[in-house]
Amino acid sequence: MPRLSNSLLRRAYHIDPLLPLLLRPCRDLPSARNELRWLREHVSSTPNPNRPHGSNPTPNHLRQLCLERARGKPLQYILGTQPFGALDILCRRGVLIPRPETEAYTALLAAALTRATPPSNLRILDLCTGTGCIALLLHALLAPHIPHLSIRGIDVSPAAVTLARRNLAWNTRHGYLRATAARQVRFAYGDVLTETPPVDGEWDVLVANPPYISPAGFDADTERSVRNYEPKLALVPPPPPPLGGVRERFGDGGLDGAGDTFYVPLDRLARKGGAKIMVVEVVGSEQAVRVVRGIYGVGGGYWDGCEVWHDGWDGRRADENSADGKDGGGGWGVRHLGAGHGRAVVCWRGQGREWLHGME
Repeated sequence: MPRLSNSLLRRAYHIDPLLPLLLRPCRDLPSARNELRWLREHVSSTPNPNRPHGSNPTPNHLRQLCLERARGKPLQYILGTQPFGALDILCRRGVLIPRPETEAYTALLAAALTRATPPSNLRILDLCTGTGCIALLLHALLAPHIPHLSIRGIDVSPAAVTLARRNLAWNTRHGYLRATAARQVRFAYGDVLTETPPVDGEWDVLVANPPYISPAGFDADTERSVRNYEPKLALVPPPPPPLGGVRERFGDGGLDGAGDTFYVPLDRLARKGGAKIMVVEVVGSEQAVRVVRGIYGVGGGYWDGCEVWHDGWDGRRADENSADGKDGGGGWGVRHLGAGHGRAVVCWRGQGREWLHGME
């Protein structure tokens, strides 16, 4: 990473003495000014018995937060929240921070499910739920159109399950979610890798943002703030078992064989629950192709179709806005939609095709 120029640091200091601290993580002046404004607003809104209501933030408190940010602490952990669609997601250390790329494909999924004639009943299983952001945003977007929703979020981390429940209560209390969310959304502990999460019956849609970064990729490709502050458990899966079906269906699984561990158990759970749609997040087009191969190619026989949603895709299926027909799925004619990084592998069967594609 290039060093910040002295002229930029001097310019920032003349605007505000705290800005040079924020330039370290932000790298440009507009972003640093935005973060300083948000931190000031945060300090101003934080109750302090020693500071009169409406007075300026305590300089020492604000400087301390800027120092934490300069050391690489994610802004979301400092402010305590992250916008996700129209929701306000509580963020706490030990639980992965929601990403805008996850928000984008979640909104695309909801838009697809409501574009034509949405089903009157829909059961959604959100595995590796983390903060609960996917489950909650799906409820916020689907509830106005689908009266009978049942959404279950599962995570192996007790801290994540606790935070997801807090997010359900927080967003319902503040009016970001309909009151029906309190009875239609549930969060529980479960281990996807044992394939025995506490979910019974059938599910129409399975969605998951699993750990998908290999240990080597975690060390080489992630930002310092991610390595130092966010939970590795939510980012890096354990190595696949020798006879667990992962290497047989996915090949080497990435840099060191660990990146694809979750996708076979997720596929099995989708089939076990009779899912009509499965949406799983991936990191980049190479992993997307491996997942397509393992789920739709080598592991075929259940899914009728599969496609890859890339970052930047806006949901339109016109040829000029997609890579329709591009064979990036290992010879299975899988469509790649959008031109950015591969972000989600989407599979469907039976009625799921109608829900996703309408009369296309």
